[in-house]
Amino acid sequence: MNDSTSRQHSTASQTLYFHPDYLDAVRAGRKTTTIRFRDPVGTGPVSLVFELDDEVTLPGLVTQVTAKTVAQLSESDARADGFRDLAELHDRLRFHYSRIEPTDTIAIVHFRLVE
Repeated sequence: MNDSTSRQHSTASQTLYFHPDYLDAVRAGRKTTTIRFRDPVGTGPVSLVFELDDEVTLPGLVTQVTAKTVAQLSESDARADGFRDLAELHDRLRFHYSRIEPTDTIAIVHFRLVE
């Protein structure tokens, strides 16, 4: 492998870390987005890592990243993220990011699993 190939490989792959509660929803296709705050993500190949006692890693592909403020999130954003409704999504965002505000910009990361 030459230097340019190894550089391309190292920049092409990225990792998204998930709370273990989301593993089943991702595997079942109920969770197809993740909302990130101050965690830059780009499109392309991704390793989806679930932080359990025995770490679980699934291969994925980030297909789109959309910027919004927290206040602009919708019911459909909440459902795509695997939640019942917008209120539940807001509760989980405050759980993961205790200092998040309605005016903060977040990234909605659309992903899918790959075989």
